[in-house]
Amino acid sequence: MAISASPFTLVLILIALAIVSAGCTGAPVAEPQASGTVRASSVPTGSEVYLDGEYRGTSPVIIADIPAGHHTLEFRKGGYESVTYPVTVTGGMEDIRVTLASTNYTLPVTVATTTTPSYDLPQVHVDGYWTWPAAGRSTENPVPLLVHTEAFNVGPGDAREVTVSANFYYDGRMICWNTVYLGTLAAGGHVSRDNQFSCTLPSSMSDQNLEVRFDNVVVTQ
Repeated sequence: MAISASPFTLVLILIALAIVSAGCTGAPVAEPQASGTVRASSVPTGSEVYLDGEYRGTSPVIIADIPAGHHTLEFRKGGYESVTYPVTVTGGMEDIRVTLASTNYTLPVTVATTTTPSYDLPQVHVDGYWTWPAAGRSTENPVPLLVHTEAFNVGPGDAREVTVSANFYYDGRMICWNTVYLGTLAAGGHVSRDNQFSCTLPSSMSDQNLEVRFDNVVVTQ
């Protein structure tokens, strides 16, 4: 016996076929994972940049398609201390900039000569201290420092020119140095100078752990 379908039944069948052909009954398509970009730069430039231990080029460098989440950037350069920086990628551009502290502590060597007899030589003693400039400590590196220098000539001879190296030590390790020019210093005389220098300091530095020492005094007559 033939079975006939009502018009309403035929409409339902056509709707079902359309849904199947459109793929609506297939598995849902997974959304792509979010990613972001990091722009890594350093002072000085040219440091090797590693993302999660993988080399990604030298600074400044742009690292794209980084999966969202927590990652670690590392900056390495010969003659400088490595810097590790945590970064969280949430999409878009993250701008990371670090300053590397130098590990080269070689002082300049200056040789002064004199033809004056030894009994007529100047004898220069130097001391002083460091402080923050009037504006206070800067939040950027290198940081400006104010150095006050006192020099006394306790010898019998005049000094035509006196220079000294002001060396900055943090926790017993020298991190930077600058030359202070003191000029002419007559026998029995005294001179003082205030000079402002820039020095790259550790971000977590406490004032009491930074010390200035005056070394390599050079005297010419």
